[in-house]
Amino acid sequence: MIPPLLAEHDTWISVDPLVGCPANCSYCYLGKLDLRSKRPRQRVDPSFAAMQLRSYILGRRAQLIDPELDRTPICIGNYTDMLLTRKNRDFLLALVGNIAASISERPLVLITKGTVTDSLVSELDGFGWPIIWFFSQSFSSRFPGIERGPVADFETTLANAAIVAASDHQAAVHFWRPFVPVLSSGLDKTHVIQRLKVSGMKCSVVIGLRVGDGVPVDDERLKLLVPEFVPSSPVRSSEIIDSDGWEEVRKVAASNSYSVYRHSSCAIALALQSAEQLGTWRTDVKMDHCRPCHCPPLQRSICEDRFEDGDRSELALSRFCARVAKFLGLNEDAIAHDAKQGTFTVKAAISEYEFNAMLHAAKGLYRPIAEVVLGKKAWQGPFL
Repeated sequence: MIPPLLAEHDTWISVDPLVGCPANCSYCYLGKLDLRSKRPRQRVDPSFAAMQLRSYILGRRAQLIDPELDRTPICIGNYTDMLLTRKNRDFLLALVGNIAASISERPLVLITKGTVTDSLVSELDGFGWPIIWFFSQSFSSRFPGIERGPVADFETTLANAAIVAASDHQAAVHFWRPFVPVLSSGLDKTHVIQRLKVSGMKCSVVIGLRVGDGVPVDDERLKLLVPEFVPSSPVRSSEIIDSDGWEEVRKVAASNSYSVYRHSSCAIALALQSAEQLGTWRTDVKMDHCRPCHCPPLQRSICEDRFEDGDRSELALSRFCARVAKFLGLNEDAIAHDAKQGTFTVKAAISEYEFNAMLHAAKGLYRPIAEVVLGKKAWQGPFL
C-alpha cells in the first residue's frame, strides 16, 4: 500500500508529505508498510501539500461541507513522526505556514513520541492557529524492545506538556496507547495521573491494541506485549485493552478531576471547548461511547446543548440527505433516512473516506450507516 497524501479519517483530515519513521515500535501499523526504522522521505514540498489540501477541501467535498464553516482538524504526519528528525521539524514549520496561507483557520493536530522545544512551540504559536499535541506515552520503558529508537520517556513527555501548556494557542493531550495488561499492570496510576495533570496535560486518551488490518502480526515482540494475541483473528477491528485497568484509571481520574477518554475526538473537543464532532454523546451511543469516560460537567453540557439545539426534523434530515446523494453521485432514493432514530442509510458501497466525510458533515446530529464501507487506510477505526 502506498500511503495517501490526503485522507479523511473519522476524527480529522490527514496530510502526509513525509513517510518513514526512525522509531521502531512493535505495534505500529507502519510495520506492515515497511516504514519503521526508516529515514523519513519527502514526497512533495510544503507548498504542493498545502495546495492539494486546499483543492480537497474546496473540491467535491464542498458539496457536502461548507469550507468556510468546516472545523474538521488537520492532522500532520500519520506515516512519520514530525519531531524525530531536524528535517521533519523544519518541514513541519514550512508546511504549517503554507497551510495557514491556503485555507481558513481550523485546528491542527500533531502526534509524536518526540521532544518539543520552546523555540518550536513559539514559532508554531506565531501562526495563531489552535494546535493540539498528542504526546504518545505507553510506559513501555519497563519492557525493553517494545519501542525502539528516539522515543520520549515519561519525564520528557511531562516536560513537553509543560512547554505546550505555557503557549497561547496550543494544548497537550496524553495518548495512552497501547493500553494493554502487560504495560498497565503494576503501574501506579494515581501517581501517573497526578503528574500528568500537574504537567499541563488537558486529558488522556486511552487506546488498546487493534486486532485486524494494520497490525504487524509477524513482529515477534507482539507476543511479549500481548501474550494472548491471535494474529489470525477474523475480527476486523476489535480491540485488546486492559478493561480492569481502564476502570481503575476512570476512578483515579475522577478523584483527581482529570479527564480521560476513549476517543481522540473527545480530547480535541475538550481542548477547544467545543462540542465533540462525531456524536459520541448521541442518545443511541451515549452509554457506550460517552458516559464511560470521565469528562467535566461543563464539557458534557456543551455536547448535550449541541444535540438539544440541533435541527433533527424530518425536513432538515431530508435536505441533508439530498446533499449526501449529490456528494456521492447517487440518486436521492439511494439514501434512506429515519428522523425519529436520527439515522440515514446509504444503500451502496462507499469508501471509508466518503463515510468519514459524511460523519463530519452530520456533526453528531445524524448517524450515518452504509451497506458497505471499503477500507482505504493501513488501519481502520470503528464506525460509530
